[in-house]
Amino acid sequence: MKLIAALFLQVCALAQQPTVLVITADSADYVLAAGGTLAAMAAKGSAIHVIRVSNEEKEAWDLSPEEAALRTKTESEAAARLLGVKEVISLGYRAGELADIPFTTLRDKLIFYIRHYKPGVLFLPNPYIEYERVFDRYHTGRAAEDAWNAAALENHLPPFTASGLKPHLVPEVYYFGQPVDPRRRDAESTETFVPQLKQMDIAGTLATKEKAAQALKTTNDAVTRRLKARLDATNRRLPALQTINDASINALVHENVQGLARIAAQGTAYKAAEEFRYAGLAYRIPAKYRRP
Repeated sequence: MKLIAALFLQVCALAQQPTVLVITADSADYVLAAGGTLAAMAAKGSAIHVIRVSNEEKEAWDLSPEEAALRTKTESEAAARLLGVKEVISLGYRAGELADIPFTTLRDKLIFYIRHYKPGVLFLPNPYIEYERVFDRYHTGRAAEDAWNAAALENHLPPFTASGLKPHLVPEVYYFGQPVDPRRRDAESTETFVPQLKQMDIAGTLATKEKAAQALKTTNDAVTRRLKARLDATNRRLPALQTINDASINALVHENVQGLARIAAQGTAYKAAEEFRYAGLAYRIPAKYRRP
């Protein structure tokens, strides 16, 4: 009982820390799924650090992998600045090839950053989303979730501990993902054992989020051109894409950001929202062990 009570008090104390760590496979994923929430946290004084795992070199149109990687890195940093992010650390893995990286190799790198920054809040890709076609997000989410657990355990990576990177417990975790599965809101269990649905009001930061998403120019250009190619191949037309230029690409991003915000706000009083699976202070600590 005393041990559990002490753990809960430690969790509550850590939750007051303003540092936020975001782990993401690519820039578009966290910007579209969590950009509004992060902008609000930054505006309130949180120091936000982003770990970008892949270099996104394959999400480009008519560019060499080297040029694409350079552009997406620059654009990812510009988007992050718009959200109020303090820094972006790019690990430089080739996009679409994270399945070839040993699971523990990626996990241990992420443990390093969790212990280094000692965040009070962690954002990670939800590896349990169905029908996610970007498998880098799945592999990153799995490694990040395991890193969250392992970073708090003394016997994981003793050399880290010996060098001063002590175990760290992150008390709040937001699993992010763009809402695509209509079954995503089915109740699964109690909040103690399963991360619960949490919807965040982003009406005040939606415009900032949209600007950040539009800053990812290389990715947006490739997505738009591939969409038009698919439409042309099936003799379909989208009036907004009759001509592809900066204006039409930004208009497509606008519709995407606004549409995601509307979907996430369904069932709430919010006009615009983002939704997460949230493992907060109650996670894994049953109510009967908690002090009032």
